[in-house]
Amino acid sequence: MNRYALFSDVSLNPGLRLGFGAYLLIPSSVLETSPEGLVQPEFAKQVKLRRFDATSSTKLEVQTLLWALEDFQKEASGSRFGTLDVYSDSQCVTGLLRRRDRLEMHGFCSGRTERPLKNACLYRKFYEFYDALGFEVIKVAGHSRSSTHDSIHRIFSFVDKEAGRALRLFMKDCHGGSNHLI
Repeated sequence: MNRYALFSDVSLNPGLRLGFGAYLLIPSSVLETSPEGLVQPEFAKQVKLRRFDATSSTKLEVQTLLWALEDFQKEASGSRFGTLDVYSDSQCVTGLLRRRDRLEMHGFCSGRTERPLKNACLYRKFYEFYDALGFEVIKVAGHSRSSTHDSIHRIFSFVDKEAGRALRLFMKDCHGGSNHLI
């Protein structure tokens, strides 16, 4: 059975409430390559980018992952898709499986205010993909020192850099420069 690794990350301009999501889908066998053997230009060409408007950091992380999972599911339909490992540095994304029972028990409403959660529809969609694909979510320490990078962290840093580069270029081209990033 084929095994895949999906890396997703984002870069956001909170003032404008827009950001770029980035993801990279590769065979898991690539993770067996030594970090020194992984070079950014090779992976940068494969990173998929998408702009999201009217978003926040948490929403953008989940939106990006849902977009990547949708693409994975489309590519895999009709074929024998294997297992999928999702790599993210998002606290929200990596905590969603742990929070599932409680969210569903409360109807995706706040336990305190009993109002629907802002991102309830995104969380529901995440669980639909999880039920269909059965992926594993793995937390990556974001923005760690490059000297401590293993293959996973090195590849994740490539995705992170591409998301940041896309936002910087967009800000430079369209808004004359202010590029406060998260």
